[in-house]
Amino acid sequence: MSSETNIAGSCPLCNNTEYRCFPIHYYLGEKRFNVRKCRTCKFIFVFPRPTDEEIGAMYADEYFLHDGADCGAHSMTDYETAAQQGSVKFSEILGYIKQFKSSGDFFEVGAGMGYFLDYVRSEGYTVNGIEYSPLGVSKAREKFGLNLSRSSFEQFPESPKSHDIVFFGDVLEHLVQPLEMLRKAHCMLRHGGITVAEVPSMFNSIVGRGAEIIFGALGKSKRMPMPPYHVNEFTPATLQRIFLSAGYREATVFQRIKHPSTIALRGNAFEKATKLALQYPNYIVTKAFGILGDRLVGIGVK
Repeated sequence: MSSETNIAGSCPLCNNTEYRCFPIHYYLGEKRFNVRKCRTCKFIFVFPRPTDEEIGAMYADEYFLHDGADCGAHSMTDYETAAQQGSVKFSEILGYIKQFKSSGDFFEVGAGMGYFLDYVRSEGYTVNGIEYSPLGVSKAREKFGLNLSRSSFEQFPESPKSHDIVFFGDVLEHLVQPLEMLRKAHCMLRHGGITVAEVPSMFNSIVGRGAEIIFGALGKSKRMPMPPYHVNEFTPATLQRIFLSAGYREATVFQRIKHPSTIALRGNAFEKATKLALQYPNYIVTKAFGILGDRLVGIGVK
């Protein structure tokens, strides 16, 4: 793969301008978005970064309602069905949080339709949050009586030292300025508070690592079937580093993995079969040793 030096598009994590081309890319309409891997900190990120207008287009109602491989939220189903199916992980994620904070004021960034926030409330936390999509806000209010604010986190007014927990669930990978947003979350926390980020880690798994090696060796770039929703790709090392860079005094990363029966299968028949076949041994290894996970939970302590 070729090496380039970029002046305008420095690494969002360490601000270095030296990178190598990562072997995947996306399209939004006719516009191509390449992926880069920082040579200094190994952070993987999309460039160019989407504009506000492009972000608005990507997260229109179709993001929540579509149920195909070319568009939509976190799985092969529509967003709400995915949220309902994904509720099986709620107790595990909150279990990590309870190791640090068993109660308190809980603020969710990107609360979607409110499924996780409703669960957290049922466990005794005081909750509030924000959601960018008007559809998500209205659904959360109708279904759970959650009074979410309709806002992006970038535009949300800071309220220093007002919360014990700030939670980003499947959000940090979407943010154009992830480091700055973790700093903002840090400001919102009381002393000893925590920020929690659950993120996918596509290139930490066996499948992702193998794909990076194979496509890189072939000098090819694979077009991903969806728009550039994930403008950042995290590994355990870069997730821990971004918390520490944002000013947290300590950061812990837990590795999780999806059960093979729940993974989204995209690509051609060979790619689907390969991913499914490798997910089974990967599942066993991650469960046994806490490595090679395709999901991460990072917790930073103020």
